[in-house]
Amino acid sequence: MNFHRQELRIANEPHELVRVRAEVTAAIKAGGFPEVYTNRILIAVDEAVTNIIEHGYEGTATGKGHIDVVMEVEPETFTISIIDEGETFDPRSMTDVDIERHVAAGRSGGLGVFLIRKIMDVVDYHHETGRHNRLTMVKRR
Repeated sequence: MNFHRQELRIANEPHELVRVRAEVTAAIKAGGFPEVYTNRILIAVDEAVTNIIEHGYEGTATGKGHIDVVMEVEPETFTISIIDEGETFDPRSMTDVDIERHVAAGRSGGLGVFLIRKIMDVVDYHHETGRHNRLTMVKRR
C-alpha cells in the first residue's frame, strides 16, 4: 500500500475521543496497516489525548483549546503526531511504573504513559516554547 496521511482537529472535550478513534481506525484501514494493531493503537492514542484534555488543558474552558491529530501510514509504520497548545508535559521524564506495586497500593489511574510506552515502538516528545507540544508515536508492522 502507498503512503496515506490523514489530519483531524478536535476541541479539548472528552466526547471528541469518539471522532479520534474513528479517524485512527479509518487511517489504519485506508493505509493498509495491519488491522490487528488497531485496538492497541487506539488505547495509546486514547491515553495521550485524554491526558492532554484533562491535564494539558486543565484550567482552559472546555472547547476553547484544540488538538491536532496527524496520522501517517506507510507500509511498515503507523505514525501519529498529537499537537496541542496546553501545558508542557514530557512523558519521557516519567520513570516506568512497577505494576505489581501500583496495584498493591490500590491505585488504578496513572498508567497512561506506561501503556503508551508498552504499546508503541517509538514515543517522542517535542516542545516549542510559546508555540506547541508535539507527541509523536510510531507503531511498526
